[in-house]
Amino acid sequence: MTDFTGRVAVITGAAHGIGSEYARHFAGRGAHVVVADIDGPAAETMTKELTAAGLSASTLVLDISDAEACRAAVDGVVAERTSIDFLVNNAALYANRDFAIAEEIDLGMWQRMIDINVSGTFYMCRAAIPRMKEQGFGRIVNQSSASVYATVPRSLHYSMSKAAVITMTKTLARELGPFGITVNAIAPGVIDTEATLKVVPREVLEKGLGNAALRRIGHPTDLAPVVGFLCSEGAGYITGQTIIVDGGINMLG
Repeated sequence: MTDFTGRVAVITGAAHGIGSEYARHFAGRGAHVVVADIDGPAAETMTKELTAAGLSASTLVLDISDAEACRAAVDGVVAERTSIDFLVNNAALYANRDFAIAEEIDLGMWQRMIDINVSGTFYMCRAAIPRMKEQGFGRIVNQSSASVYATVPRSLHYSMSKAAVITMTKTLARELGPFGITVNAIAPGVIDTEATLKVVPREVLEKGLGNAALRRIGHPTDLAPVVGFLCSEGAGYITGQTIIVDGGINMLG
């Protein structure tokens, strides 16, 4: 399927885990993928993987918590590629081993979580919106989390930041709809990535998911087609929505 041929997709956090699968998916559908990541060497490795497969990609080293860097990055993409059609805000900070009850959350981690997960997502949207308005077209997909719905203890800072992304998504959708721009979000559940397994051993995850509807851990390949759909022509009348992709774990309450 090459329905994204001629489109330009900027994907943040695209060098690792979920983001790298997004990069493969969009490039495989014909888009030029801008592999944006703070980890320059890993981003370049991802870009080389795509180009070696005959796909179109370029590397962008970017710290999304820097508003000016986000603006300059988007300006650079537009100058080189003439458009920015898809923006996938995947880059985020996970709590790692800093899970804690509210009164014990490290304030530095709290602020960093906001700087990356909330402000970084906003900075990228803010930078891309003017060009998308000029084009009369744009697809923005923000990454939230199913933890917003499951109310996971000891992760207030992370879940709060991801809840903010949902509100941001809905508000932007209302503002940008008249300009032909859709804004949606995806809320992944437990996904099999290196970042997840650094926090919780696989056997613990699998046991905990035993009562979930689909009885398994999710994979990045479960998410990429959903994000791709939200950027497709078939999703042209969908905006302001958050799609939960968690195998049914949120139904446990």
